[in-house]
Amino acid sequence: MSTEQAENLDTILRQSAFPADADVSELRRLLAELTSAQPLPAGVTVTAAALGGVPTAEITIDGTEPRHVVLYFHGGVYVLGDAFQAAGLASQIGRRTRATVISVDYRLAPEHPYPAAVDDALAAYQALLQGGMSPSDIAFAGESAGGGLAIATLVNVRDHGLPLPAAAFVMSPYADLTLAGTTMDTKAEADPLLSRENLQARIPDYTAGHDPALGLISPVFADLSGLPPLIIQAGTHEVLLDDAIRLAGQAAIADVQVTLDITPGVPHVFQAYYPILDEAAAALDRAGQFLSTHLTGSQATGGRGQLTEIQGVARFKFHEGKVEEFKRLSAQSIDIARAKDTGTLQYEIYFNDDESECVVHERYRDSEAVIEHAAHVGHLTEAIFATGSGSSELLGEPSAELTAMIEGSGVRLYKPFLSM
Repeated sequence: MSTEQAENLDTILRQSAFPADADVSELRRLLAELTSAQPLPAGVTVTAAALGGVPTAEITIDGTEPRHVVLYFHGGVYVLGDAFQAAGLASQIGRRTRATVISVDYRLAPEHPYPAAVDDALAAYQALLQGGMSPSDIAFAGESAGGGLAIATLVNVRDHGLPLPAAAFVMSPYADLTLAGTTMDTKAEADPLLSRENLQARIPDYTAGHDPALGLISPVFADLSGLPPLIIQAGTHEVLLDDAIRLAGQAAIADVQVTLDITPGVPHVFQAYYPILDEAAAALDRAGQFLSTHLTGSQATGGRGQLTEIQGVARFKFHEGKVEEFKRLSAQSIDIARAKDTGTLQYEIYFNDDESECVVHERYRDSEAVIEHAAHVGHLTEAIFATGSGSSELLGEPSAELTAMIEGSGVRLYKPFLSM
């Protein structure tokens, strides 16, 4: 990054900063004017869509054949912005991960305060899963408030017992609506965009009487245990720097794999200025590599005799009075897989009406992962099978075959009893 680039960007941002005393309607008008003057990058197409009843913008990049999805959450302190206005920056993540990006048009405050945004984010992710997407083929990303929302959604997904996505990338996350970060004051002069005053003015719009320290409002205070790998990026010229640092610290304390990537001398969501700032493009490259690594982690290259991405499907009929024992033992098996890196990517159990039988769907990184998982849960396997009888088959790259087997099993399926 040249001194000239940094100085030019700082000047531009200070000249275009929104007034702290403007009302929401005026802020939205100003943002719409600003974003409408910025054309989409070449080769990017944005299409209106929906997930789980939530409007979205589907962002595709010419020349790619994506198998992955990045679920994206835009910024705007929960009162500004929309899925389409974020398409330019979001497309850069899609380009670097060769993924389709789905930008979520979550409801905004003050018309729709907390928990509307959190509910919409969860509904969009659930719809991806219900539509057949594997969680290991999904990553989350977001900037500013959208970065905070991405982390809150991971917590919400975990707490709802749903399988988590492969990874998440957040830029300058707005993760503490109590504004307790020390850089809220120490970086006040350096930050050309945000201040305690303009953030504080919008907090009541979103919290609407709820405690701003709630974990789903301010994820820096949430229990982050069990979350997937995270990369958190921020600049040193922003009042939210401490949000990023504390969020990474909380993740590390919770044994989450986390990369904290701080770039000196750059402002809030500096990645958005990739056309004029070398450091922005470089940061996006690092984040794209991080997401790509975790999105393709289920596709081990392997050596001779090693299959990649093993999936299995089994139909299981219970002995009389044994279904609760089966549930208990299966829950223990999943807990072990979650606690250890066994290479188990997905494990779901679907019951029929009277719980006399079920279909089990398993997914592993590769053939070695199947062996590793069996070594960890082998002491439970015999007891699980003693509760009933089953037939199963391991499949490599099954997709349509797996679907056909489940649909043709004669078992009426509902939501999974257990899943990871």
